[in-house]
Amino acid sequence: MNTLSVNKALLFQYFAGNASPAQKRLIAEWLAHADHQELYFEWLAEWQSQSPQFLPDGQERYEAYVRYMRENANAEATAENKAQGQFPVVEGRRIGRRSWLMAAASVLVLGMTAWLGREQILYKTYATEFGETRSVELSDGTKVILNANTSMKVPRFGFGEDTREVKLNGEAFFNVTHTIDNKRFMVKTEDNFEVMVLGTEFSVYTRRKGGKVLLKKGKVHVLFSEGSQKKELVMKPGDLVTMAKSAAKPIVKPNADTQKLIAWTGNRFVFDKTPLSEVAAQLQEHYGIRVEIKDNRFANRTVSGTFQPESGEELLTLLSELFDFRLARDGEAYLILQK
Repeated sequence: MNTLSVNKALLFQYFAGNASPAQKRLIAEWLAHADHQELYFEWLAEWQSQSPQFLPDGQERYEAYVRYMRENANAEATAENKAQGQFPVVEGRRIGRRSWLMAAASVLVLGMTAWLGREQILYKTYATEFGETRSVELSDGTKVILNANTSMKVPRFGFGEDTREVKLNGEAFFNVTHTIDNKRFMVKTEDNFEVMVLGTEFSVYTRRKGGKVLLKKGKVHVLFSEGSQKKELVMKPGDLVTMAKSAAKPIVKPNADTQKLIAWTGNRFVFDKTPLSEVAAQLQEHYGIRVEIKDNRFANRTVSGTFQPESGEELLTLLSELFDFRLARDGEAYLILQK
């Protein structure tokens, strides 16, 4: 079967309910390849944006799509049927292999909704690997730079009527576009805090050791929980808010050096009397490199300067020359030892 014959025009025809049984089977075989599934959802979102019968709310679009797929599935082929090589029974009669394949083609796409899950269907994920940064422009014109080892989930079927929400795990810099209808932009995290804005420039950091919000321009509201109470903190340009896992409440630091703190957007490291132990932590977050400082005399030594290394190993080598320590490997870890 030539999977290259599945294109946008054919899928639009299928979404509209006008595909033939042979075309449905072709689409089912095409969707068996994981690399094609993201493209499928991109074209689905584009088709739905042009179809007035689908509402702009992502949850309603999802439910409408699942209903549509159920209504257009002509038969059911269970995993047990397929495993045992049996054909399904329709209206009291056993259907042949060719008819079964056509029916299975219809239900396979419906089965994807259960297999992939609601979250994967509703959201598209942008992600970066260790040592990688990535720029993304959202449908509303908002520009986002993702730091290394970061993922951001964005609604596939457009933002809601009241808010524009994304989900972040890692670190990202946002340049949010202000909309005519003053629709709020929300950054949700797994660290029990949210960032709400209308149009501004800021960065959000959310990793295992806690969260940070840095405001470069505009105004930001940080929503957080304190015990059972929901609270709100309003930031001014230059404010840095940190939320450690162990802290009872956020700490606000005014007049932060925003250029230094977002230097990573230009693939640079800017250190200003930064302890070597903190540099080691950044190497692990950015490059996935684990560094152990075996000699405590090095742990509190500080680093100042701007570095733009090609890799984590290059930065470590530069630091070893600067501090005159010896690097050794112990499995996956780098050891900092006295010469």
